[in-house]
Amino acid sequence: MAARHRIFIAVPLDPALAGAVVELERRITAAGGPVRWIRAEQLHFTVRFLGEITPVQVALVRRATRTVAAAASPFPLTLQGIGAFPSLHRPQVIWVGVREGAEGLARLSRALDDALAPHHFPREDRPYVAHLTLTRVRDRRQWGDVVRALSTFRETPVGTQVADRLAVMESHLGRGGARYTVVEEVPLGHLLKSSREEALDVVDPGSGATPKNSAGRPIRVNESRDSRGDGVP
Repeated sequence: MAARHRIFIAVPLDPALAGAVVELERRITAAGGPVRWIRAEQLHFTVRFLGEITPVQVALVRRATRTVAAAASPFPLTLQGIGAFPSLHRPQVIWVGVREGAEGLARLSRALDDALAPHHFPREDRPYVAHLTLTRVRDRRQWGDVVRALSTFRETPVGTQVADRLAVMESHLGRGGARYTVVEEVPLGHLLKSSREEALDVVDPGSGATPKNSAGRPIRVNESRDSRGDGVP
């Protein structure tokens, strides 16, 4: 039986904006909020979660991601305000909102749905909601403190970046949380490869081979990124 890989597609967060998010988290912690956050290098906008799939399916996901990226253009992403799912009164998932760029992320999500559907990946059954997950609150006894801490930051501006690439990511779950590895990064608006080039870099993420990005450069595959969160994108 072929190994299976837990795959998702994301827009990575730039280091500068990730640093601004960490500063906001520090202020929330000082106000009595959670003290366990997803690490800065793990932060990303998930635009499509595939779950456990085979190496052949991973290759199809990589190809679909290139197709979508080729037809897209970079766009600004501005983060502002704190929220929670399912609500601020029951803060199980704490997130930062997207003031500008939410429609750009939604377009990528819809385009990926369209590109993946011919390969028998089921479409998402609910509309895409743009947000950046910061942490999950598992202990209901913390909710009161969390609600009070978050109330001060509901409209706090965080920062802006340009969303200029898609990343096919693999999530490795473990007792210490998750670590993510990059299977492939593709810049938005890049030129599509030829069929021969596509065939050359269809690589099983678990094979030990080094995949390359659309420019032919090795990407950051097998770069461990330990998470203090639960690792589920």
